[in-house]
Amino acid sequence: LLPLHHRLPLHTRDAVEQMQRELLSAAVYISSGAASVATRAARAAARAAPRACVVDTFADPAYARSSVKIVGPKDDLLEATLAAARDALESVDLRAEPAPAPHPRQGAVDMVSFMPLTERRDDDRLAACDALAWRFGAAFDGVPVLMYGPRKQRSLVETRRGTSFFASTKDAGPPFMNLAPDFGPSNVTAEKGAAVVGAQPYVTNYNVAIDGDVKAGRDAAAAVRARFGVQVMALPHADGLVEVGCNLQAGGGRDSPAVGDVLACIEESLPPACSVRKAYVIGLAPGDALARAVDALAREPAERSTFPRTHEACGGPP
Repeated sequence: LLPLHHRLPLHTRDAVEQMQRELLSAAVYISSGAASVATRAARAAARAAPRACVVDTFADPAYARSSVKIVGPKDDLLEATLAAARDALESVDLRAEPAPAPHPRQGAVDMVSFMPLTERRDDDRLAACDALAWRFGAAFDGVPVLMYGPRKQRSLVETRRGTSFFASTKDAGPPFMNLAPDFGPSNVTAEKGAAVVGAQPYVTNYNVAIDGDVKAGRDAAAAVRARFGVQVMALPHADGLVEVGCNLQAGGGRDSPAVGDVLACIEESLPPACSVRKAYVIGLAPGDALARAVDALAREPAERSTFPRTHEACGGPP
């Protein structure tokens, strides 16, 4: 299939290419696996800004986690992302979620990430995303906000290490943070926790479920980390499976690794008794997110479909 701009009439191609240069993305990660929570947040985003669109929603009941992916020009993207995050913050009470957490977390709105729509390193677009993240942090009320990214000169992992994020899968206690907030109150409540907000190169969330034990999953994660230099973790999942979650992104002068190469690395690392059951991308690869957004935003608002149906991790490939 030809890229979208080659399938459109000539008189519309310039407009589409201009849209592609203007569009950025944001992902809102929510500490609830209820599809209704992600759907409500997506509807809030869709209502907030007509020039932004929701390109994907995802819910994973086994991990008590969901996400909403939004694409648009910067000002519209900011308004839509704020609307989604505010709705999710109102909906989620961490005290009602599983504890210890099946997936690491430190907040009801756990993380918001603004990202360029490319798998290649693009410092100019990353700077635009960073500026949006700080505007978001200043406007997002009600919880402590910890920033990460170029302006803060602190990575996402470093920021999470200053909170209860990694400890949450072992400790049933309330969320906490050891860092001073960049925005919002200084106290972390058991109900809402803290939000981590920032900008980073586009992350393709690629999950590989394996038949095997946690050790096999962690060995596979270590192999991916060593070969590609990306963030990976292995956690128990539903139906006795172990899921290797890979955050694939550009960094250190290299582009984002291809999902096929990552899958091959995992398969090679598994012992004979283990096998890959399923592999899928959450929230779309950047090219797919861009194509879906360009297609929607080229239409009149009344002609657009609202947003993709929320899909669940255990309900088939997204």
